[in-house]
Amino acid sequence: MRVRSLSLFENTMRSSTRRLVLFGILVAGSIFATDGARAQATTAAEPQWFPVPTILPLGAKLAVLSGDPFNPGEFTIEFAMPDGYTLPPHTNPAREHALIKSGSLRVGLGNKIDRKKSIVLATGDTATTPAGVAHWSIAEGESHIVVTYSTGPFGIAYMSKRDEPGSHSFPFSY
Repeated sequence: MRVRSLSLFENTMRSSTRRLVLFGILVAGSIFATDGARAQATTAAEPQWFPVPTILPLGAKLAVLSGDPFNPGEFTIEFAMPDGYTLPPHTNPAREHALIKSGSLRVGLGNKIDRKKSIVLATGDTATTPAGVAHWSIAEGESHIVVTYSTGPFGIAYMSKRDEPGSHSFPFSY
């Protein structure tokens, strides 16, 4: 597996990749501990897909692979994004670790999308973004991305009010 990293977080990504590989093996058909006293079995069955919630731009779908995004604790989501799907600059309250399952994803850091200061992650690549760090992404081709968040509940804060889905009344651009 080749790993490309955003240079600022190269060391974090390498160690996180090892952890994600182990986590992926467990999720793909093994048993993982939910706490010290219980274990939960998982299967490689086809996930149940839903449209993304209204706090994200419309057009993508998601499936919860493990955990509960509405409550405290680690959880993993798979996103299915059409070509060109853009997640504007934003921050998350928890660390997120992404694995490109298929397709490719252009990613960058900062409060504005700047393709000159971005990299393209391909199938098998990973990226980790610490909590509170502004970042963005654009799907290049139909892409499936598996994202593990260090803790729930899920949250997102857009860098620009203009980028917030549903925050404008029609017709805002006239």
